[in-house]
Amino acid sequence: MDIESKQKRLIEILVKVSFNYSAEPIFPLASGKMSKYYLDCKKTFSYPEARILIGELIFDRFKDNDFSAVGGLSFGAYPVAIAVSDAAYRNGRELKAFVIRKEAKGHGLKRHIEGDIKKGERVLIVEDVVTSGGSTIDAIRKAMEAELQVSHVVAIVDREESGGRGSIEAERVKFSSLITLTDLVKYCEEIKT
Repeated sequence: MDIESKQKRLIEILVKVSFNYSAEPIFPLASGKMSKYYLDCKKTFSYPEARILIGELIFDRFKDNDFSAVGGLSFGAYPVAIAVSDAAYRNGRELKAFVIRKEAKGHGLKRHIEGDIKKGERVLIVEDVVTSGGSTIDAIRKAMEAELQVSHVVAIVDREESGGRGSIEAERVKFSSLITLTDLVKYCEEIKT
């Protein structure tokens, strides 16, 4: 399956299991704002096909970069990191996965970052959905505090709301996404006809 076909299939899965929309803004976002759209990628992660597509699409985009690891904030981003790491392995490359905790662990080594990751490594930060970019910026800053080199962030979906892209890029990190809210809405309109 080529990249365009993989992206289209991922959009189909997202719309079928994770995308909710309303004529009125009824969905509360983490920022407190209300939106007409709500996207729960955790439902999409329930399906192996979706995880494989996500991993392959992100790996394909960054396969020529010299990242040694991929990670993001716990819960939402960690399945993305694992999917990318697994796709890299299937393609003959080792790309370690790591997770960034929102709060440092209260016992043991009391770290924010878990995984076999060392200072100075060049890493790719991943995210499931970006709206304002707040949680992504938290991940970037914690990774940089741990002396990891962060130059890129990739999200499964950019909601194109609340200035997420600009906020992330203000951290001097490049941002891209596999899919945008516009892509999801356009697909929904196409299947209605």
